[in-house]
Amino acid sequence: MHTKPILQLALDYIDLAPALAMAYLLRDEVEVIEIGTPLTKAEGMRAVSTVRHLCPGNLILADVKTPDVGGVEAKICFDAGADWMTVLGAAPLATVRLALEEAISRPGKEAIIELTGVRDILARAQEWRAMGMERMVYHRGWDEGNTARTWDPADWETIRVLIDMGFKISVAGGIDLETIPFFRGLDISVFNIGRAIREAEDPVDAARSFRALIDELWSEPIGAAAV
Repeated sequence: MHTKPILQLALDYIDLAPALAMAYLLRDEVEVIEIGTPLTKAEGMRAVSTVRHLCPGNLILADVKTPDVGGVEAKICFDAGADWMTVLGAAPLATVRLALEEAISRPGKEAIIELTGVRDILARAQEWRAMGMERMVYHRGWDEGNTARTWDPADWETIRVLIDMGFKISVAGGIDLETIPFFRGLDISVFNIGRAIREAEDPVDAARSFRALIDELWSEPIGAAAV
């Protein structure tokens, strides 16, 4: 059974105060609140635990992009109150496995593969799926976005194959209202929105505009539309 994509707010700040203000403002407009990589590095797990306290009804993602010591970093994130944490796809399989094992040992927790920098996505995806990984972030990186990296039909087809393999896919990286229709026809799990909401004149209205567009485009059965 297919469901409509949910919304994730990326708190890509380096100071905790504005991140908390934005999280509180939008906690009723989005399902997932992401403690962005810059914020986890600038403020540590204090950012995770504080947002967890402030937004008890949301899923909290700690986007730590773990490259090593997967089990330990997963434990740190979950102990701080995160529901989800990310592991770099470029990390060793042992790191991915240890993070996944820590998540599986805790009901309701998930480790997520983050694809930044991974080139052989489909080959690696078979290994991750075989070990039981279920969720993945298909990410157009921040630096890529600043050097004219665009979403193209090859991305659409790769995401389709990953979904067919059984992955729940979050898409991230420069997502705005003009980008959303590109993904129509795909069973996207999560749209991760950052600047298009955070930097809007009215962030609440922006989030509601994303919600309305997603509701409109995903009102038809998956597969009714394609690129």
